[in-house]
Amino acid sequence: MEFTDPALDSLRDKFHDAEAICHALTGGEIDAVVVGRTDEEKRVLLLSGAYTRYRQLVEDMIQGAVTISTTGEILFANHAFADMVGVALLDLSRAPLQKFVAPADQPNLARLFKPSAGQRDLEMSLMRPDGTRAHVRASVVSASDDFVTLLLTPIALHERDEAEATLDAIRTGIVDAFVVGGKQVVMVDSAQAHYRALVERMRQGAVTVTPDGAIVYANERFVSTIGLPHGRVVGQPLSSMVAEGDRAALQTMLSAGDSAQGELKLRCQNGSRPVMLASMTSLDNHKLLLFTDLTEQKRHEASDERTRRFLGMLAHEFRNILAPISSATQVLKLKAADAESQKSAEVIERQTSRLLALVEDLRRVNPRE
Repeated sequence: MEFTDPALDSLRDKFHDAEAICHALTGGEIDAVVVGRTDEEKRVLLLSGAYTRYRQLVEDMIQGAVTISTTGEILFANHAFADMVGVALLDLSRAPLQKFVAPADQPNLARLFKPSAGQRDLEMSLMRPDGTRAHVRASVVSASDDFVTLLLTPIALHERDEAEATLDAIRTGIVDAFVVGGKQVVMVDSAQAHYRALVERMRQGAVTVTPDGAIVYANERFVSTIGLPHGRVVGQPLSSMVAEGDRAALQTMLSAGDSAQGELKLRCQNGSRPVMLASMTSLDNHKLLLFTDLTEQKRHEASDERTRRFLGMLAHEFRNILAPISSATQVLKLKAADAESQKSAEVIERQTSRLLALVEDLRRVNPRE
């Protein structure tokens, strides 16, 4: 006669259900979940689509992305970061970031582990196993009490920004000639059409203004964003195309010395207010501004934050479910009638501990608050 214990069977079913849900979440098998206690509060929260899209973007970008704990352990890294340090991606998990940073730059790492508002980017050298180095600029993308996400850009990419500023100077006529090799003077009149075409096709909006803020040039991207004819843009004050609440910030940027940067909302003809990262460079008597659209980025950040909070809440609920399962398992071990029941209870106890460890990792990376 086979021995059956209803309490043990019920406990085993609950454990299998919790384990299946946890594996489905971590494996990306769930597309959406319904959250809310009442019918009025219930809503569908999508998971899989956003996760796949954002992860693919991070994996394919040429900049290195790495998430580290406050103790410096690597929790996530993309392929670009693995290439920077010359280590296989699988070998980076839980490795200390200090291991890949040049000794001379390690004293400054504390600034990245505990970032502050307005903190400047940190330039440092990454060490590869073959002794070569990769010079990068580290920027804090997001931070919490448990982890910090960094964006590592090769210094060569920042040099491209300087090249773009030079292009702006050529475009606006501020640069009349170049000295090549210390001897030859090359006039830019013949090349101006080529550079102007490049600026016109930039993905960023480019604007040149006078000291009092009047627009003297706007490229095709900026004009199409605003939604006004080119003739109605040139000659107008740039402030009239910026949301009223951000005009003071614009004036502060224009009053700055050599350069400034800030987020501004533009006033478009269709009524939209896209969020832009405005970068200002001062050259002679003109101000050059590049506008990079942050609308999608802000939307993605908000979506990521909602997903992070949901996963943190889910981890908390899983932990509450596993606690009584663990307690009940201890009781079953004490009251097991035979060796087979004792063995089954031990299996449940062991697997519950493993599942609890997974839940703790999920909760640590995605805290509820």
